[in-house]
Amino acid sequence: MVRRLIASLAKGGLDSFCLVLIDDSNPRNFLQTRAFLKSYSIPFVHKSSLQAAAGVEKDLEETNLTVDETRFVRSCMGLHSPFDDYAERFFDNNRRKSRQIKLGLRFAPYSAARNLGIYCAVRFFNPDVIFFLDDDCLILHPEKLRNQVQLMGTKIDNAKVVALAGVYKEISTFTSEQTFEDCTRLRVLSTLRGMDVFLRKSLTVQNERFDTMPPHMLGGALMLDRRVFHNLPFDPHIARGEDHAYAWDLRSLLGKNEIAARDRQFIVGHERAGVSKSNEDMNVLRDIFRFVYFHAKSGETPIPLFTVRWSLSSIVGVLSNPSKYTQCKNQLSALIVYAPRFAKENSRRFALVPACRQRDTLD
Repeated sequence: MVRRLIASLAKGGLDSFCLVLIDDSNPRNFLQTRAFLKSYSIPFVHKSSLQAAAGVEKDLEETNLTVDETRFVRSCMGLHSPFDDYAERFFDNNRRKSRQIKLGLRFAPYSAARNLGIYCAVRFFNPDVIFFLDDDCLILHPEKLRNQVQLMGTKIDNAKVVALAGVYKEISTFTSEQTFEDCTRLRVLSTLRGMDVFLRKSLTVQNERFDTMPPHMLGGALMLDRRVFHNLPFDPHIARGEDHAYAWDLRSLLGKNEIAARDRQFIVGHERAGVSKSNEDMNVLRDIFRFVYFHAKSGETPIPLFTVRWSLSSIVGVLSNPSKYTQCKNQLSALIVYAPRFAKENSRRFALVPACRQRDTLD
């Protein structure tokens, strides 16, 4: 997937671009990716997670932050997970660690991965624009990519575009033998509906090309200018849907002459991969934490009806299905006790961002 993604970028007609890969896969996949990068005959630097962590810690030592601000930045960068205490309640000892990575970081990896990508990009390349892409995506129309990048900094309705998002189109499964050209010829099946509650309205086809200040900005098709990514990290307290939370936080950051926009002509192919049973169970728990947290954080978004469905199915499962008893009990306890407690403890901690911004620590 990384090979396919980079191939689509290389066909984008950009004069130059710098690539930061955040690899949270297994050692075998890492070796394959590194060998692939070497085949390009372009110099690249590999930093381990320990080296990256040491760099962040060194930067923190050189700043004058309070204890709470330091803890917040460490959470943003994945050096500490606010989910540690909660995640360990839902899994037995054999599943608490994977490749020496804490379960708390596996429970909510997205924000930390994106923030680490921002940190590395700024530290090594000092970019004006950062373009996020996930490895299960590809640029379906790379000949338009230059035009998308050039939209950054232009004006829509007399306001400067400082964040630009695209839309997903689902692509059918590909094989490793297929070339990039094969992939781009795959039939586009449908607009991705993975988050029905939030996406159904925001991705409705309209005549207008741009949506300004959209309720959702897809993290796998997102461009940010330097003022935005220097001043606003992804919220480390959200278990999934970090891009949705980012769109919400962005509203309070932007000035009256700045906007975020979604371009309906900016189309990124997305492959819906299969999910194992254990990961599916974890994703249910993460979604519970996610929606309860965002409800507490925003004070506006209603908790989706399917959380009620989860509650009812969990109760039925606890009573009637011995094989799913542990998972259903975990879901029920998360819905009733732990997710609300986590939201109450953390939904206001992102207010530390302005304090950190004033100290320029995120630069």
